[in-house]
Amino acid sequence: MNIISKAHLKELVKLNQKKFREQKVIVEGFRLIEQLIQNGIEIEEIFTSSPEIINTLPHFDSRIFEVENWQMEKLTSTLHPQNIAALVPIKPKPIIEKKFLLYLDDISEPGNLGTIFRTAAAADIDGLVLSPDCCEVYNPKVIRASLGSVFSVPHEIQTHEWLKNQDAKIISTSLTHSQNIYDFKIPEGNKILVLGSEAQGISEEILEISDHNVHIPISSKIESLNVAVAAGILIFHLKNAR
Repeated sequence: MNIISKAHLKELVKLNQKKFREQKVIVEGFRLIEQLIQNGIEIEEIFTSSPEIINTLPHFDSRIFEVENWQMEKLTSTLHPQNIAALVPIKPKPIIEKKFLLYLDDISEPGNLGTIFRTAAAADIDGLVLSPDCCEVYNPKVIRASLGSVFSVPHEIQTHEWLKNQDAKIISTSLTHSQNIYDFKIPEGNKILVLGSEAQGISEEILEISDHNVHIPISSKIESLNVAVAAGILIFHLKNAR
């Protein structure tokens, strides 16, 4: 068990700022770290204020540091952090297969983006493509909501122009001039499902190039579904419907 130095702690604390998170990020929580280890995600270092917790994790080869509670608070930038955190290299997985992709147009809420990543992992879709205006993938809130799926789901950032050059049917979600998803005949071949921002929906530029527009029928008592909830319904329907 190692003791963390002042200099090392100072460098790690910088990762709480987005501009320093180009290569590495601090993640927090036993369940999340356990999931990363089980998925074979590289972990460089582990920090804990309760050394006995290490014995309950699967085998890993990371360096382990014992830290005090105040040091854990600085590492994670949270007032009441859990008793374990880890340093994880940022190594985005490239998108290789393109049978079923998700394009996210300006998703701004970290919790929503993380939940969509987690759903994509559960449905085993080929990858997520994010518009440049989406929130940061490696924001700690996104990582927590994704249960670490941001490290395993292939993803990349692309402009709307990218969509125009894909050999795939573009299926956009829209409340107007669209088909009920349960009446929609799912096209053969490659597909890209587009989901829009929480406030504005999908941009007009994307709607103009879409091959199909669909919606989820909901009660008139509510205006719309949360985008992460809608993503789950649409992903599993399009993937599993016959």
